Amino acid sequence: MKKMLSLLIIAIFLTNIGQADIAKTNADSDWVIMFYFNGDNKLSDSMQTEINIIKNVRSTDEIKFAILSDSDEIGDTKLYYVIGNNLIEQDWPEESDMDNPDTIVDFVQKVKTDYPAENYCLIPYSNKGAGWQGICYDQNGDGTMITMPELLNALSTVTNNGVNKLAVLFAQSCLCGNLEFRYQIRSYVEYTVGYADCGLSGDLPYEDILTELTDDSSMTSKDFATLIVDLFEPANLPFYKIVQSMGAAQSDKLDDLATAIDDLALFFIDNIDEYKTDIQTAWEDTRKYGITWDIDYFIDLQHFLELLTIDNQEFSNIKTNIISKINDAIIAKAIVEGDHSVGFNLYFPGRKLDYNLALRYDDGVLPSEYEETQFAINTNWDEFIKMYLGIGLNSPPEKPNINGPSSGKAGTLTYCIDWGDESGELCLGPYPSNTRITESHTWTSDGTYTIKAKARDVNQAESDWATFSVTMPKNKIKYQLNILFERFLYRFPFMEKIFDQIP
Repeated sequence: MKKMLSLLIIAIFLTNIGQADIAKTNADSDWVIMFYFNGDNKLSDSMQTEINIIKNVRSTDEIKFAILSDSDEIGDTKLYYVIGNNLIEQDWPEESDMDNPDTIVDFVQKVKTDYPAENYCLIPYSNKGAGWQGICYDQNGDGTMITMPELLNALSTVTNNGVNKLAVLFAQSCLCGNLEFRYQIRSYVEYTVGYADCGLSGDLPYEDILTELTDDSSMTSKDFATLIVDLFEPANLPFYKIVQSMGAAQSDKLDDLATAIDDLALFFIDNIDEYKTDIQTAWEDTRKYGITWDIDYFIDLQHFLELLTIDNQEFSNIKTNIISKINDAIIAKAIVEGDHSVGFNLYFPGRKLDYNLALRYDDGVLPSEYEETQFAINTNWDEFIKMYLGIGLNSPPEKPNINGPSSGKAGTLTYCIDWGDESGELCLGPYPSNTRITESHTWTSDGTYTIKAKARDVNQAESDWATFSVTMPKNKIKYQLNILFERFLYRFPFMEKIFDQIP
């Protein structure tokens, strides 16, 4: 009888412990840290090491850990909740594409449902980081990473369009301390943390970071973002051509920084002829990131400005303002002593062939180009880069459909152009029939101009004038219009009319 009573008491005691654990699991917490471990690549082994470290830290009522892990085999995706020092597996599909934004949405929404909390931190962990070009390479996925538009939409979904922002997003992937990356998600995350250059597996002291958080669960989002950076020890790695740096940024300060950079872009656009050489000289000596992959199109903005010695008061004011806005936005940075780094990088390719050069795609094709980032959409930085590199500002025209005689005498057509200003009529030729010509023009004042063009044959018979209107917006007066004029020649049917009328 005594043995039976003892067993009954033990059974009741164990049952109560189990129920208490479940109750704690569903209680509101101060923080939930969500690890999006994409180890379906060369990071598979190191990911398991990181998971063991997290498990050993031990979750509490106030601090919860959720881990979605995917290793390099098919059918090995796991969702774990850390209960105490135990990994408790949850229901989840046996194989997920970690490069699919829907996977992030499903993961975050499930965790937020299961673990109501005051603060959520999302940590995407992945190989092959590429800044604004994408994140979360999955070798068993669809061959593309999560693009910036996809990431924006995913975070918009899980935060109710920014109403319930994530407290911190730490992109533990190379080059994701990129300003364009941070700006893309600014409306959905209070603070972002990322490497300006490259990270290596095992270089983040998760045990120290999570232990300090569990010891002080009252940390604010700013406190935790700063903690991650403060505990990171950057290294100079000459073998890899990497000088590590990391920074934490306050998202609601990034609009002001973007506006200041927009002012710089517009100044460069207005004065490109005068200062292009100065820009190039400063760019060549500027601190660059990603050199380990033989690229040099991610620069340190503040170092670039410090090297740019332009004797112009407007530029000096813009420069001072940008540096001030950088100091406002970057709340913490970890850099090697003597390194010129402010904890983030900015896209500025120095050669035409590097514009939209795919860093992580063997076929050289980006699934989402720079123009699709919110930073490019909302500022003139991409317009400046294109002007600086001599890239046309307009989209390539569609292939023309021109009908006319299939043979004729060479040298029978002259083309005349009136640019709509006081520069007079320009006649070019004669050219063989069906010859495409390209000509550029610079307007020196704001306004709307009507371009006219006509064709004349050797007998002085002329076609009607074809017209096309173009507006020179404020601060973008001077730029080459090669692509614009090509578009003019091909988008309108007057060419067909010309070839029909000219013998």
